[in-house]
Amino acid sequence: MKKKKEEFFYKNLCACVEVAGEAASMLKETVQEYDESRLQEKLDAMHELEQKGDAKHHKMMSALSQAFITPIEREDLVALSNYLDDITDAVEDVMLELYMSGVKTIRRDMIPMLELLIEGLQALGNVMKELKDLKHSKKMNGYIIRVNELEEKGDKLFVENMHDLYQETDLKTILVWRKIYEGIENCMDCCEHTADVAAMVCMKNS
Repeated sequence: MKKKKEEFFYKNLCACVEVAGEAASMLKETVQEYDESRLQEKLDAMHELEQKGDAKHHKMMSALSQAFITPIEREDLVALSNYLDDITDAVEDVMLELYMSGVKTIRRDMIPMLELLIEGLQALGNVMKELKDLKHSKKMNGYIIRVNELEEKGDKLFVENMHDLYQETDLKTILVWRKIYEGIENCMDCCEHTADVAAMVCMKNS
């Protein structure tokens, strides 16, 4: 029974990463085949994913409130769950910004940023899968490093995209797209924060 209870925490974290990955993939698909008239429909689908992620986050918090002993420190599980929930929320925020700002056409330099985000979430998913065997895992550190490397690449893309954006003369374009780029950057930052917590967990349990 104890092992089954411990398994819940790891499975929940893996499921939360999967939801975030689905959200990021949906956002990429939306901008690749952009149709402003279908944006409300896409927003509804994205919100369903966000609600799915919230439900998993709430289950984690409920389980933690009732658990006497946890497989890793309680505050680390809280931090991991919070950051994973933040990623899905941040992806939804980008979609909302497209809708609220009435974006007509997509700047194509947005897509490489989303590709990095999706790759980062895949690496983060591997981190979560290795978590339950962290004392013996030979792969976890490499996955954590990969998440951080992708975040650094995302930083560079953000800087280049912002540089190009500031060459525009239309103020609305600058304001809208700055917020969109910052939104994707925030998603990447949340991935890095999650990986950093996992790295700290490894140090505590080494």
